[in-house]
Order: sequence, then C-alpha cells, then structure tokens
Amino acid sequence: MSAPVRNIAVLGRGLAGWGGGVDLLRLILNGLCAVPEPGTTITLLLPGDSWTRKARRALKESLGALAGRPVQRSPLSRQGLKDAFADYAGQVQLRFYTAGRRGLLAALRAIEAQIVLPCLDAPGLDFPLPWIGYIYDFQHRVLPELFSARERERRDAAFEAMLQQARSIVVTSQAVADDAARFYPEHAARLIPLPFSAALRPQLLTRDPGEVRAQYGLPQRFFIICNQFWVHKDHPTAFRAFARLLGGAQQDSLALVCTGSLGDHRAPEHAEQMRALLARLGVADRVFLLGYLPKPEQVALLRAAVALIQPTLFEGGPGGGSTYDAVALGIPAILSDIPVNREVEGVFVSYFPPGDPEALAARMAQALDAPRAAPSQQQLQAEAARRLARLGRTLQQAISEASAQ
Repeated sequence: MSAPVRNIAVLGRGLAGWGGGVDLLRLILNGLCAVPEPGTTITLLLPGDSWTRKARRALKESLGALAGRPVQRSPLSRQGLKDAFADYAGQVQLRFYTAGRRGLLAALRAIEAQIVLPCLDAPGLDFPLPWIGYIYDFQHRVLPELFSARERERRDAAFEAMLQQARSIVVTSQAVADDAARFYPEHAARLIPLPFSAALRPQLLTRDPGEVRAQYGLPQRFFIICNQFWVHKDHPTAFRAFARLLGGAQQDSLALVCTGSLGDHRAPEHAEQMRALLARLGVADRVFLLGYLPKPEQVALLRAAVALIQPTLFEGGPGGGSTYDAVALGIPAILSDIPVNREVEGVFVSYFPPGDPEALAARMAQALDAPRAAPSQQQLQAEAARRLARLGRTLQQAISEASAQ
C-alpha cells in the first residue's frame, strides 16, 4: 500500500496568465479543499512576473494609451494573482517561483512536493516527481481555420508528447476525452474527465451587485457575457441577437455587458471589428465592454444580470468558467447547443443553435419575461457541496493512482 500524499503542488504555469486558466486553477483548488486529507499541504506554484514581462506589459499599455484605448486590467501581475487567490488563505499556500525548469524544480524541492498537477506541458521522462498532465481542448482540430499551420503543428506536437509521456491526464469534460480518443486513437494515457462542479466560494460574494453596477454606470437590467474576446467565443451572434431584441420590443433600459480581456493574439484586429459591428447595428451605446475585472466584481455583476449568455462555438469545459458561476448562483444561462455544453448540470439552463442570433434573441426575450424563481441559498450551497465533494474524490483518486505508479 502506497504512503499517503501529503504535499501537493498545483502548478499555475501556462494557466495563470488568462482568466480561463485562473478559473481552472480555482476549480482544482476547490475540489482539493472540499475533501481535505489530514496533514496534507496544498501549494499553488505561480511563475514569477519577470522584468521582461513587466516591460512588455508596460509597453503595451503605453502604446494603447497613446492610441486612445483604455488600459485593460490584466490577471498577469503578481499582485493580480495574489488577489485572485486571496480567498484560499489558510487552506492553500501561495508561492511564486523563478520561471523555467530550474526554478520550478527548486520550488518543488523547497516545498517537498510529492506530486504536481496540472502540467500543461509534458515535463519530460526524467522529471523527478509523479505528475498529472492536463489537455485543455482540441480546438485546433475542430476549428483549424482559427489557427495558423505553425500553431496547429505546435499544438499537435505538445499533445502527442503529453499523451505519450503522461500516465494520467485530467481534462475538463468528457468531450475532450472523446476528442483525444478520436484524434489520437493509439494513446495509452488514462484521461480523467473532471465532473461538472459549479460552486462559488463565499469570499467571492463580498461585493454588492448594486454598488458594482453603479460603479460601471450600468442600467438596472442587463444580460452578461463573461468571455475573453477570442474569435471562437462568437460575440457577433450575441450582438446581433441583442440588436434584434431591442428592435422587437420597447427595451429602453436594457443593456448587454461584456467582461473579459479584449485581445485575441490570433486575431489582433478582432476587438476593433467588434466595435465596428456594434456601431453598424446601432447598439454601441447599449453594449458595455468592461474588459478584465477582478473576480468579485465579475461575480457581483453576474448576480445582478437577467441571464448569462454563452454563445461560444467551442469549449474545453462545459459552458466555460462563467457557466459554472451562473449555475452555482442560480442565475439563468443561455448556452450555444454544442456537445460539451450539454454536460452542464443546471435547472436554469437553456440552449440555442450556435451562430443563430434569431434563436438567441428569442431565448433572451423568454428570460426577460420569465419570473425569477431562484433556489434558496441553502439549496445552492447543498448542491455546491455535493459537486465539490465529487470533484475532490476524483482528484484524490487521480493523485493516489499517479503517485503509486
């Protein structure tokens, strides 16, 4: 019988630089904290904010300011990451390490780690610790037109290395596991789909929704999209649906709020194209592009929204991180009807055909007319506890098996 794993390292490399990656780290921490093993230490390892990255970010912000673009807050800075994980104080140790393999190994030795997860890149056959891999999705295979040939080759090489070297790999949906079997039928790695685990820590409910709404000058009624402005998130369908909704009825005080970074490195012009689309649709003054927000502010706005809209064409996890939050809060969620989104477990969830603004507008109209019959806080908390316990057991089983190999 193998000895219990007492020192678990949760690795933020490759994930701590964007909102969805931070959400994944929070998901894993939530599961591990839900079923704590006596005497176990959980350490979140985050790559340090090097002077070169600081310089690049400062230059980007300066150029944006010169061009008249508002500075978007980013989750990349050291202080931003401290804030993002501050609510785990007392349960999770936070440690920054010098980026690179040498710095990571030094940090793992310092905390006497016995296993590390999730590894976004295969650390190599000579890695001195048991590890669990992570594959986010196979978007480059399903939507190849969104990637350059070089990007597709790089992803294929990384995933092949992961599937060859890892014995255990966590994924955020059954859909990703199915895609791995479809695109790499010869792999022998064990893929572990994490169960849908909608839950919000009470520490994220500290901001008053009315105050945050007033802070950003938002009207009383609004829909919300909490996605980065990546092309596959399909904001245009939501914008066209919103324009249809406004044109079909008197909705003088209705707005659409978008949170999330406004950049897509694959399509640098995308954000400006979206602004131009809003102008052509005549709704630019009714759509608020707020950029990246601190998590408590985003959650407060979600709590105040009529419904969450998730128009995405592709996701690695069911509905994306914002859908987890909406379900946990009992907020209606209107999702694109793609296979991975059918893995969402929630009462107030409805679907529309992806890319269909007319169908989405109809769902939005229904949400406006439907009386809000949210479950009690006791019900929400009980469901969250059940989901997190299931997630925690899945993670603990994966850790035990990987450590015994």
